[in-house]
Amino acid sequence: MTAPAPPTRVAREKQHPWVYAVLYFPMGLMLGYPSVALGYLGSRAGLPISSIAAIVGMSFLAHGFKFIWAPLGDYTLSRKKWWLIAASGMAIGMLAITVTPISEKTVPLLSLLVFGANFISTFLAFATEGLLAHNTTPATRGRAAGWFQSGNQFGQTGGGGLGLVLMKHMPQPWMAGAALGALVLLCGFCLFLLEEPPPAMQNETVGARALDAWRELLGVIRSKAGRIGLLLAILPIGTGAAQFLFGSLGPEWNASADVVSFVLGAGGGVAIVIGCMAGGFIADFMSKPKAYAVACAIGVLAVAVMPFSPRTQFWFAATTLFYTFALGLSVATLTGMILAIIGERAAATKINLFYALNTMFSLFVLRILGSVHDRLQTNGMLLTEAGLGVAALVLFALVVSRIPGADRAH
Repeated sequence: MTAPAPPTRVAREKQHPWVYAVLYFPMGLMLGYPSVALGYLGSRAGLPISSIAAIVGMSFLAHGFKFIWAPLGDYTLSRKKWWLIAASGMAIGMLAITVTPISEKTVPLLSLLVFGANFISTFLAFATEGLLAHNTTPATRGRAAGWFQSGNQFGQTGGGGLGLVLMKHMPQPWMAGAALGALVLLCGFCLFLLEEPPPAMQNETVGARALDAWRELLGVIRSKAGRIGLLLAILPIGTGAAQFLFGSLGPEWNASADVVSFVLGAGGGVAIVIGCMAGGFIADFMSKPKAYAVACAIGVLAVAVMPFSPRTQFWFAATTLFYTFALGLSVATLTGMILAIIGERAAATKINLFYALNTMFSLFVLRILGSVHDRLQTNGMLLTEAGLGVAALVLFALVVSRIPGADRAH
């Protein structure tokens, strides 16, 4: 007769996975608020797209090297303490961003504030990732990962749209910042529903902890599955880079602020959550790398149809929601692939090696798109992203065809 599982493990399996969506929502909000709210308001204030891309790009830059300091989240304070510290810093950062006027003169200051708030948010991400890895089992981790990414993506869309609505309709800008900060802190109540992981190597020296984290990273890099995953993470596909400029493109489709806030907010949030769930479904029927490639191909199709759509509010909504749905497919299948590769030890450090590389190349694509828009306008920008996606998928197919068994990696 099989022995019963330990009580803590049983308790973990009974946890509702929606808690990971709530705990990770502030991370998405910190990315989405600058792109949606500042993007739209910056466009209305007369900022060029390249300046808006520079501000929004600082969100990516803050996450671009986070695997370097991720061991702090794995090996120092408890996960819950890091979450609360980071959430408090993010609330202050959001207030500072909302009270800063938008103009050419304030672009450097806004860029610095966006970078700082997003840097702090990385520690909230480390905490949530560590809690997820500890409070789930291999049998429940896939479903939990779907909710985890849903929270992140809904924060970028629904949270970003909420920020725009508050900035447009609150009597004073600081009220919008205070409301967003309070929302971030309220998410922390879900911490009570999760078990704190035991401290890692608490009696070891700092050097020993750093060496352990380095060994874990090297183990991933040296594995065939890890190398395939890293290739997919750095290719310019599945980045959703154009989405971060959609707020500033709304007026070109004659879309009002309310339509933009809905499509990039609540409507986009629903679309991306559906995409995340569908991405998990796709990954059940094929290898993880192939599932991600299929999701990215759908994303290429979504951005390719946008230049040929009529410049009306309806088509702005339809094409943007399709693009957002495809982005949900991509992030869910990417997360599923990463979780299948990394294991549980030093989870935040290893997860963020993939995420950091993906973010840095997203920043690279975003800056390219911003520059292309200034020269070739919107259609040129969108077709450039589609062209980069096609080239990346062809390169991936060629590489995988030369690695025996790579197309069956799980």
